[in-house]
Amino acid sequence: MKRSNFWRVLLALCIIIFMRVSILYSQGFEYPVLNRFDIDTAYPVYTPDNLWDYINGAADSYNALGFKELNVADYNNGKKHNIKLEIYHHANENLAFGIYAMERAPSYNFFKLGIQAYHEKGLIHFLKGKYYVKITTNSDKKKILAALDELAIKTEAMLDGSSDFPVELAMFPGKGKQDNSEMYIAENVLGHEFLNKAFRANYNIDNNRFTIYLFTENTDEENHHMLDLYLSKYGLSPGAETGGKFYFEDGYNGFVYLSWETELVILISGLKEDNTDLANEYITKIINR
Repeated sequence: MKRSNFWRVLLALCIIIFMRVSILYSQGFEYPVLNRFDIDTAYPVYTPDNLWDYINGAADSYNALGFKELNVADYNNGKKHNIKLEIYHHANENLAFGIYAMERAPSYNFFKLGIQAYHEKGLIHFLKGKYYVKITTNSDKKKILAALDELAIKTEAMLDGSSDFPVELAMFPGKGKQDNSEMYIAENVLGHEFLNKAFRANYNIDNNRFTIYLFTENTDEENHHMLDLYLSKYGLSPGAETGGKFYFEDGYNGFVYLSWETELVILISGLKEDNTDLANEYITKIINR
C-alpha cells in the first residue's frame, strides 16, 4: 500500500472510531456489554429538534415533558435476534416520571427496577432518575428474552439518579387511590393553558370516581397569579392570603373543588356538587399529611 493511501485509510479509521466513541459517551456512560451480541451505535443522538424523525408524532408529548436527548443502540445476535435499547433523558426527574407514567397502564406487570419497571412480551420499560428506558425485541427465543432481562439490569446499574418516586406522590391519600394511576402533567391541566405542573391521581370511593391534582412547584405568588386567571373566569378571586377554598362549576370539567394552601394548590374534579363532604375529607387529609 502506498504511504499516501495508508494515511488516508488510517485517518478514515480514526474518524469512524471518534464518531462511534462520541456517540457511545455522549451521555457520559458506556453501553453495557452483552456476551455474544455486537453493539451497533450508529444512530444519531436525537434532540428535541429531530426526535420527530425517530418517533414521529409522539415527539410532541416527549418535548412537552422536558425531553433533552435520546441515545439508541442495537444489540445484534444474528439477523433475526436483535435487541434495541433506547435511553430517553429528560430535564428533571418529575418530567421523566411524567412521560413514563403517560405510557404505562395500571394493568401492566410491574416490578422493581430503578424506580419502577414493567415487563410485557418482548419489552421492558423502566424509569430511573431523569431517564426513561425502553428495551425491546421481536424475538421469542428464551435466550434472547433472558438477554433482554440482563440488559435491563445492566442498563439500570449504569444510570445515575434516584430509584424513588417523586416525593409528591406520598401526599396523595391512600384510601380509594387506583394503583399506578399517578401522573405528572406539565401543561394545560384540565385543558386550561394557565394550569401547569401538577401531579395527578385517580380515585374511586363508593362508585364516586374523581381525580386529585396537586400543584406543588409554584411559589405563593405564582399560585396566586395562576388562580387569579382561573377563578376570574367564574367571577371569583383567590384573595390576598392562602387558606381559601372554592367550589364552582368549570365549564370544561364540571364541578371543581379547590383549596389554596402555602405553596400548594389542591384541585379535585369529577365529584358532583353534593359531594362536598367527600371533597373536604380528602383536602383535609392532604393538608394534614
